Amino acid sequence: MVKRHFRYSASILKTGQLLGALGALMAFMLGSLLLLELPNLSEMNPAQIYRDDRGNVHFELQILAIVSLIGALVAAANRKVKVTLDSETLSIKIPKLTGLGLMGLTTGEHRIPLHTIRKIELTPVTGFRNMAQAIQQSRLSLVTDSKTYLLQPYNFLRVGGPDHRMGLAGAFGKPKARVETMISEAPLVRALSEAAIEAHVTSTPVDRTGPLAKHFNLLKHRGMVVQLSLLAGLGLYALTDYLLLTNYLILGDLPMWPFVSVWLLASAMGIRLGRGAPGAEKLGVAAMLCIVAVAATYPGIQRYTLIVSPEPAPVAYKMTETAHFEHSSYPAIDQRSSNIEEYWQSLEPGTDVVFPVHKPALGFALVDMSPVYEKSRAFYRARK
Repeated sequence: MVKRHFRYSASILKTGQLLGALGALMAFMLGSLLLLELPNLSEMNPAQIYRDDRGNVHFELQILAIVSLIGALVAAANRKVKVTLDSETLSIKIPKLTGLGLMGLTTGEHRIPLHTIRKIELTPVTGFRNMAQAIQQSRLSLVTDSKTYLLQPYNFLRVGGPDHRMGLAGAFGKPKARVETMISEAPLVRALSEAAIEAHVTSTPVDRTGPLAKHFNLLKHRGMVVQLSLLAGLGLYALTDYLLLTNYLILGDLPMWPFVSVWLLASAMGIRLGRGAPGAEKLGVAAMLCIVAVAATYPGIQRYTLIVSPEPAPVAYKMTETAHFEHSSYPAIDQRSSNIEEYWQSLEPGTDVVFPVHKPALGFALVDMSPVYEKSRAFYRARK
């Protein structure tokens, strides 16, 4: 029997369709950046493609870079997953860095003589609303004389063979009647059923909505519904007000007590509202509520400062060096990393520049940089 080699794929989508979906997502993110952040194309400074008005790299690009890095690391680890099958042995090599162990799957290096395999068990999961989730949660169990090995049946592709994975349309289809057939016809399952002659293949469908759900419906628990509503509301507020406040610069150190207080309040509220729910769901939703609440605190304390001090006071700062301003009663304003360097260089050191400052309400002041950005745009238009 010729050796058959199998490689692992975290995705159940065909490579072309997966790349197309990722490309569409990146195009959407970049398109959103262009629509929301860039000025009129005739006034565009190339640096504005990746930096905001304060000289910081756009938040969307930071997230995209982090996601891309994580994806590259996962892909590199997954390439080391190998399964080899010959006439006598099944060899498994799954590094722990892949994270499959966190899903309860087998990791490490194993050599399994085929004659020791007593049973090949398939566990199709049919409770999900789409095929992608059902396939990912389905399992292949190899029961031997001394140990049981747990793998994902559909995610192994035969090296040199056709790509058996599905397209986007199939991934979102209903899995109820198809998932069992699809995993039983997966290349690794078929190869094992042919090679392990002494083992018999069984299939036991399981109707569930996830490894932690245990048929618990969050929407039927009043406390969970309240928490989910708070998550949606706070998340929407945090995103909206963050975008509306991008022209404001914080002067001074942020106080920690609002963040700590919100964290403690959200924790207590989450645990209280989650009473009666399973532990995993209660802790998971409470943790998400804490994270979103703390994220919403940042624009919240800025908004509070604007409410308490709605009218800014003009404060004359002295430019001690290019793009660096000082005042005896307020923290320094450092714009040396901004993307309007030429504008700042046009001002002589020692020049007084007036900034609209909202007086401190929680220990820090806010500077409205909109007038500065307007002057800088006029400066660059005049240079053309």
